[in-house]
Amino acid sequence: MLALLEPCCLLPHLVDGPHLGCAMLIAACRERGIKTTLIKGQTRYLKDMFVDDSEELWNLIRGLKEDDLKKMGKIGNYKKSIQRKGLKQFRSELKGLYQRVALDKNPRHYYDAKLRSRFNCLHEIFVNLELYYLAEFDHAGLEIIDRYISEIIRSNPRYIGFSLENYFDPLSRTIRKRIKELTGVPIIVGGAQTPFIDFKKIDKIFEEEYFDYLIVGAGDYALPSLIEALEDGRDPKGIMNVFYKKGGRVIDNDLGIIDDLDKLPYPDYSQFDLDLYFAPKRILPLQTARGCSWNKCAFCSHCRIYQDKYRTFSIGKVVETIKHLQNNYKCSHFVFHDEELPPGRAKKISDALLNNNVKNISIFSYARLTSGYHSNVLLGDISKAGFSTINWGLESGSQRVLDSINKGTKIKTMSQILKKSSKNGITNLCFIFFGFPGETKKEAQQTVEFLKKHAAYIDGVFGGIFALDSNSQIGKCPEKWGVDVKKNGSYVAKSGMSFLEAEVFYSELTKKLNLNSIKISSDKLLYIPSGFNARMLHFLNSSYHLLSNTSLLERLKEKKLDTIFPIILGEIKKKHNRTVFYPVKANETVIINQFFPSDRMIFDSLKEKIFVLSDGTLSIGNIVLAICKSFKKRDEKGDIYKKCINFFQKIFLKKLGIGFSKSWQL
Repeated sequence: MLALLEPCCLLPHLVDGPHLGCAMLIAACRERGIKTTLIKGQTRYLKDMFVDDSEELWNLIRGLKEDDLKKMGKIGNYKKSIQRKGLKQFRSELKGLYQRVALDKNPRHYYDAKLRSRFNCLHEIFVNLELYYLAEFDHAGLEIIDRYISEIIRSNPRYIGFSLENYFDPLSRTIRKRIKELTGVPIIVGGAQTPFIDFKKIDKIFEEEYFDYLIVGAGDYALPSLIEALEDGRDPKGIMNVFYKKGGRVIDNDLGIIDDLDKLPYPDYSQFDLDLYFAPKRILPLQTARGCSWNKCAFCSHCRIYQDKYRTFSIGKVVETIKHLQNNYKCSHFVFHDEELPPGRAKKISDALLNNNVKNISIFSYARLTSGYHSNVLLGDISKAGFSTINWGLESGSQRVLDSINKGTKIKTMSQILKKSSKNGITNLCFIFFGFPGETKKEAQQTVEFLKKHAAYIDGVFGGIFALDSNSQIGKCPEKWGVDVKKNGSYVAKSGMSFLEAEVFYSELTKKLNLNSIKISSDKLLYIPSGFNARMLHFLNSSYHLLSNTSLLERLKEKKLDTIFPIILGEIKKKHNRTVFYPVKANETVIINQFFPSDRMIFDSLKEKIFVLSDGTLSIGNIVLAICKSFKKRDEKGDIYKKCINFFQKIFLKKLGIGFSKSWQL
């Protein structure tokens, strides 16, 4: 009855798991007896681009003229490179690239940032090409669009729903326009971006965006209620959060929130391609709360999505949801899609998980570095319960800037939390930004010094430049922060760095300290090419048993080779009857504290076997045992055992300076 389109995320590095909003809506409709068919978006779109419609891409690229190339930047150089290739080679390369990035679940591929960066670069080129084509030639004849249209029509829906992940993007708009032209099926739109619509232009938006009904904010009750009303021939008047057209004008109902979140069903992921997302293992999102318990940060407007109100699922419901998802979808990795997790609530959830014996899970969450998390006992408990990665909103290393932001955090407390969190085995990811109005260059440098001082405890840093959001506190009262907002949306701060100065500071900083990064070796931050987000780093870390230098050293001293899972990055090629190993350069990988040969070397058959098996799925102990079992003679096994151990010892000795007088034991 309802065809619900999963939004196509136009940034491939965000395609790491299914869309929570769609899963919640499917569950809500199912509970009310409304049949819902998911039209896959994220996974399907990338497969179409790199496999099924690559011939169309080839023709579009080759058909670009000089005037087109001048408008499109990167694609000019790419067009020159494919002119030397035939269609067959082009399609083969794209299919192979998609296979390695999306389908192969080999850890080695996930850590090869050079491979993923190439995929992301091509994806950006292809998306820009399609959007350019849509802008220049409207909807004429793109196969990738026609595929969606055909699939929607084949589902024979009575209603079609769109989730606005990217506000009103051209791709989604084009599909809605075609649907309008080909069918008379009512179109419903909703999603997290709807509260930010300019309601002064709502009549024009209805007309230009090709939809019949708009759900603003929570759709868990609004969507099934709207469909039930339409099925009964009733006017949607009085249905919370629903906007619709009648008599040539837009009718709006009251906006509301769902107070009792426990009454909502578990998210339904049964129709998603769970193993086609760009993650090493299945990742499922869920919410434990809606809104932000703090809701005071001057730069943020996310709480408008929840009408600036904070409501929580009960602790029991959170545990039940995790157990349901774990059992029904064979999933152990979860993302809490909460704005932030307060320390008191983190303790209650952790206690409940431990008391209910929920095992073998890893959780990614967002949090503030606020008092409460400085408790060593709390951090130890949440680590035991499965919280393996926390993305902390560090924002700045200047107390004055933090106070101006209304962050509610103290430098001393932040320092304590990061140290204790790291000691308890939690991966610390930190977000920072520069250029908040009034921030001086000296204060920005204080952030840099904070990072340097705490580099041993920070596993990843993600940075950016302040962007003024008209819906944030500072956007609503810019004069309070000494900001003059121009008509075109730009702004000028009366004190501190200008936007351009902040941009230059950040650009120079990334060259020196390499932010947007993840730690490879102790006390050193190295660059990660674009294409990775915090959640991906979390699942790489939790999925493949990655260790800090301290943990690794302890395990080596204890000779626990069954707990160390090596990943040797690089590739082997046959050259003149020899097997040559080519390592991945350190700045072309995203490994966390993993160690591998850094020089090109000749591999004999034994080293080749070790390389093949050292992909993060087997421990050193199991690798050595597997290789030894392939040799029948007892004396042969002993010799092979020593060679295998020596190989790993050389790697660790070179990278960590670790040496042992006694042989390692399995």
